[in-house]
Amino acid sequence: LNELDLLFKHQEFLLRLLTNKDSFIRKKIIDQNLSYLNSRLHFYLEKLGLPHEVKFMSDLSVEIMLLGRDFDFEQLSRGEMNRVIMATSWSFRDVWESLNESFNLMFIDELLDSGMDGQGVEAALSVLKGMARDRNKNVFLISHREELVGRIDRTLLVRKENGFTRFEEDSQIS
Repeated sequence: LNELDLLFKHQEFLLRLLTNKDSFIRKKIIDQNLSYLNSRLHFYLEKLGLPHEVKFMSDLSVEIMLLGRDFDFEQLSRGEMNRVIMATSWSFRDVWESLNESFNLMFIDELLDSGMDGQGVEAALSVLKGMARDRNKNVFLISHREELVGRIDRTLLVRKENGFTRFEEDSQIS
């Protein structure tokens, strides 16, 4: 029991080192990876067609600018928010993979459904297909957009009727 208590206290200490805003270790990790994170974020935002400049600061706060004007995340349209969310998620994933090992599984759950215009959907689909092809990622795209059905390799239709869920693999959406 004493050994477990000692291990628990040590893990709590390590957690504080990584999560406390004033921790020198946390600051060092951020400083070592901030440039790469921002470069990947810029790459994805450009691919997704967002004209805003989004940049993480050293305290991991975010600066959003367009034509020299500051924006808050809440001032963006829903589609612009989705682009920032996807680009940020993919950027952090790239940083993780650069520090650790690569993993090949991605789930994109309805981000293309809410507020994304056709151009944004096309751009996001292009990035996802590129990841699947060039980086050997298995991408699971969950969407209600029927226009995507013919544009992806395989489909799994999920229908909920009378409280029961039914699956149809590689089915045609009707």
